[in-house]
Amino acid sequence: MQKIYKFIVLILFLIGGTLFLFGNFINNYNSEIAKTKEKIDGVNFAQEVQKFMLKIQKLRGYSQFDKNSMSEADYALVVSNVTLIKADAQKDIENSKNFKILYPTLYDKEYEYIKNEIETLINSSLEDKALLYQKYTYVIEQLQEKMYYLGFKSKLLLESDGDKYFLIDIMLKHLPNLIEVVGKIRAKTSRAILENSTDAELRYSIKNNCLLCEEHAKQVQKAIEEIQDSDEKARLLAHLENVTLETKKMQEYVKKTVLLSGENIKAIEFFTLSTNVIDKIFTLYRADAEFLNQKLHQKLKELEQAKLYGIIIGVFVVVLILIIIVSMVRSYTLYAQSEKKIKNNLTAIIKLKHDLEKCNTIEEIASQALYFFSERFGVVQGAIYLFHEENNKLYLASSYATNEMKPIVELGEGLVGEVAVQKKSIATEFESSPKKLFRIENITVTPSSICTLPLMNYEKIFGVLQLAFTKKHDIVHNEDFAYFIDMIIGFLRDAKSLDTSEKYIDLIDQYVITSKTNTKGIITDVSDAFTKISGYTKEEIIGKSHSIVAHPETPKEVHEALWKTILEGKIYKGELKNRNKNGNDYWIESTITPQIDKYGNIMGFSAIIRDITDKKRIEHYSITDALTGLYNRRFFDVQFEKDYKISKRDGKNLVLLIVDIDYFKQYNDFYGHQKGDEALKVVAQTMLSLFKRANDYVYRVGGEEFAISFYAATQENAQERAELLRVSIQNQKIEHASSTISGYLSLSIGLSFVPKACTMDVTEIYKVTDKALYRAKNGGRNRVEITSLNP
Repeated sequence: MQKIYKFIVLILFLIGGTLFLFGNFINNYNSEIAKTKEKIDGVNFAQEVQKFMLKIQKLRGYSQFDKNSMSEADYALVVSNVTLIKADAQKDIENSKNFKILYPTLYDKEYEYIKNEIETLINSSLEDKALLYQKYTYVIEQLQEKMYYLGFKSKLLLESDGDKYFLIDIMLKHLPNLIEVVGKIRAKTSRAILENSTDAELRYSIKNNCLLCEEHAKQVQKAIEEIQDSDEKARLLAHLENVTLETKKMQEYVKKTVLLSGENIKAIEFFTLSTNVIDKIFTLYRADAEFLNQKLHQKLKELEQAKLYGIIIGVFVVVLILIIIVSMVRSYTLYAQSEKKIKNNLTAIIKLKHDLEKCNTIEEIASQALYFFSERFGVVQGAIYLFHEENNKLYLASSYATNEMKPIVELGEGLVGEVAVQKKSIATEFESSPKKLFRIENITVTPSSICTLPLMNYEKIFGVLQLAFTKKHDIVHNEDFAYFIDMIIGFLRDAKSLDTSEKYIDLIDQYVITSKTNTKGIITDVSDAFTKISGYTKEEIIGKSHSIVAHPETPKEVHEALWKTILEGKIYKGELKNRNKNGNDYWIESTITPQIDKYGNIMGFSAIIRDITDKKRIEHYSITDALTGLYNRRFFDVQFEKDYKISKRDGKNLVLLIVDIDYFKQYNDFYGHQKGDEALKVVAQTMLSLFKRANDYVYRVGGEEFAISFYAATQENAQERAELLRVSIQNQKIEHASSTISGYLSLSIGLSFVPKACTMDVTEIYKVTDKALYRAKNGGRNRVEITSLNP
């Protein structure tokens, strides 16, 4: 019942969640569509307000005219125009009643107060020009303020799209300000012309308005230039160019007539000229509003299309959910039908697992499995055989209710052997054949059928199970039976693997050299094979530092590199020279692996070691000169190239010395070859004593010719070491009566300083160094000749 309740809750949750998301989607798009429509209304309403303001601004301008300051014909024209504008404005006021219906969210009571003020002003008989100018200006400022506030109410000023934002800014702010400034210039300049006024305050006000006019025009241009749409920008800039030209013309007239008191022009003519400027600005205003309207209508269309697509997708999702719900109902029905069966099987599986976990050996596991089959499936007799790949035979692991089973069965022998070969089950019925009797606890049992099944492990034969029943039983096709077989095979496999693993571990301990240390290098465990090669017992070596077997001649750089690698969590693999307890040297190839926990912390290190002492001896003989014990020419050809590559990789300076014993042939001829060999050994030992750093190499490359390579910080340092060698040999005072330069054995040395940026190959370097040796010989021998190789 509880599960049915959860299922119903899940279905309701799916349906409710889908409807909520779908409703939220529709509401969001409806909200965006409503906002966009409101913005379109805002644009249209703003245009109506601006057109009405143009008429009020024109009336303000005409209010500055009087019949005493102009001809009767001009004044009659002014009166006629004022009458027409007032009638038109009155008509607009009457039509504005429809705005409550057209723009219900945008039109408010404040417009009624402004309309009443305008009607009062239109119908008044005031003749004071200054007062009329102030009242008209006050009304216009109120309308401008309402129009800018309209931008917030219609959410136009909240638009985030780049082009629309700048178009709105131009329409609601910059162009109305520009029109108003030009309107003020029109009214004040007309008044100044009519009165022929030279009033400083009026002239300052006109001049200030002219500057504001230029500033507002720049702001309009700046906003237009921010627009990304090139076509719109070009058209608006063209309109602005016309406005700029007319504005400059108007300002020139203002400058000549009022500010400089130069040229005379009729007030009505200037009024017409400035009105033309306002008309040009309003043309730009309408173009801007038209572009804005186009963009808003395009956005509205896109939103409505997206909403339609969303509705279609939503319907599809709802249908899909209904299909899923139907499928879930069907699945739940099947689940409810099989739940009871699964519970029973699960209980049996848990019990079997619990019983098998108590078993420690293969025989115990097999016996417990057969006992389980007897209880669960009514088995009266059974046996389990396990296959051994080593000899391809089946061994009896356990039997139930019989003592007649063979302990070892060959492949293909009897039912058990045949099933192992075919890897297929074989069922045997006894209905028409003589039945064999089995005695179980003094009760005679007559089986009706025997089923012999292969136990498979990853498609390979693992063993054979044979079961006997008193009734016909199709156990092979029983789904539950497969679960139990898999579990039993798993336990048998693990027990067999554990038995095999223990044997392998013993073998590994005896014959594989391994060790474990903590992060400080203290040995925590070693194999028996390690104790044999090191000469230490486990008791002697566990708890000691691994350096106990380190060879004293191993350069400290080798151990530093080893520790740097493994402490970074990387695997180290390399060859090391060690010394055992008895003081004998041996070589190993060691692979050291950091042991890392699940948090990435290094807990210790494990090493697998291979004894390569014989290999290193053979290598040593192959690269060593037999007489002197120095490296031979073969090793020089390999190692010097490696050193050169390392110098370029690590940014080091490499030095090569080629050394020749002066007049050594004459020495051999005079003292004999035995003395000559002894002299070569003395020279070799002297070289080894002076060049014994980790990266110093000494070679015998010919009869009396040697090579030495090492790294040096400077050429001076390299020269000092070469000179020390030359002087050391001379100080040996090995008599050389056949030498023409000294009474003792001496050396000629060619030195090449190879900077890290050098691009020559090793063959060229050797040739250059050999030439330096040649110069040393020609220059008097017993000397060092230096060559510095340029990059």
